[in-house]
Amino acid sequence: MGEIKFIDANIFLELMLDDINADKCKNLFYQLKNTEIEAKTSDFIIYTCLLQIQNKLKSVDAMMKFILFLNEIKGLMIMKPSISEIYNSLILAKKYKLNFDDSLVVSIMLRYNMKKLISFDKHFDKVKIINREEP
Repeated sequence: MGEIKFIDANIFLELMLDDINADKCKNLFYQLKNTEIEAKTSDFIIYTCLLQIQNKLKSVDAMMKFILFLNEIKGLMIMKPSISEIYNSLILAKKYKLNFDDSLVVSIMLRYNMKKLISFDKHFDKVKIINREEP
């Protein structure tokens, strides 16, 4: 297995909301389900996805489907950021002019020496200490 990657919220949401890039994400999740690759995300990302699903689909059933989907992904670890990671994210937010959720992603990645971020958000490209890639 290669380098462990961090998965941003938009990757989950593309699939769960059946958005324009959903097909690009299916293969990634297939690889994760079969542990061909390993990835991490944060509990904050999961909560963000649940709120987006609730706001857009207005369906508790869709939220439950998302949680069951996550439970099937063997190659995914969900991280819980520490207070120091949250504090560091605020420093990163100022330094890179990121919003809180994006700076928290970078902070967690730095804490675990992760360099690869899977995301469609191009504003991460200005953070030269990580490498964004699309599925």
